[in-house]
Amino acid sequence: MAGLMVFKSLADALRAGYQVYDRTPDGYLVRTKTTAGWALALVSCR
Repeated sequence: MAGLMVFKSLADALRAGYQVYDRTPDGYLVRTKTTAGWALALVSCR
């Protein structure tokens, strides 16, 4: 079972190939396209 990736900075997520999808109260929701579909991750800025 896959887990949810959590980045500590937006720069880290962007470097990993993710793009900003939405803003959350604590940071951002980011996504990247995979062969199986979209993969979501969180960026925690607090």
